[in-house]
Amino acid sequence: MYSILLKRFWYLWLMIALSWLLLPHSDWASWHLKQIQAGQYWRILSGNFCHNNFIHWLMNVAALTLIYFIYDERLSNRHFLLISITISSIGGYALLYANYAEYVGLSGLIHGLLAYAASVDVIKGNAKIGGLVLAGLSIKLLLEQLYGGDPWVKQMIGIDVAINAHLYFAVVGVLMALAYLVVKKASTPVAR
Repeated sequence: MYSILLKRFWYLWLMIALSWLLLPHSDWASWHLKQIQAGQYWRILSGNFCHNNFIHWLMNVAALTLIYFIYDERLSNRHFLLISITISSIGGYALLYANYAEYVGLSGLIHGLLAYAASVDVIKGNAKIGGLVLAGLSIKLLLEQLYGGDPWVKQMIGIDVAINAHLYFAVVGVLMALAYLVVKKASTPVAR
């Protein structure tokens, strides 16, 4: 039973374990602008797996689990892992141009994964569901940009909601889906 659960859901277990292990170690693993500028480049990736507190971690893991189970039949564990590393790396690098001194949490990656998976749905012909998810995500991002993060969430997690990270990572997710489309079209043989 355990081997089946581990084999079937290894991506999710890996993400939960990694973020759990980094929970008490955000001092050396968080995305921290000055530390990155000083040469600690691993923080660009590792900061995505750090959290401010247990509630912050629990909320992010719950959201990641939900997205995983919504898209697990369309995206393999290996695909989830590759996209997660790419989105986290590119998004973490893009945060160098945001107005952040420090960033922690899976929420950027969650927004990027959701944008990617919904965009791939649209590309693969499931435009109703993918379009609906993209529309909902776009409205959420727009509201965050206009009105800021939810004060209730801020109070629970003890830090400002990273609204620019949500936006940047979602854009990276859409761009990754467009790259997927280009690769897919380039590898498709031309019919004569």
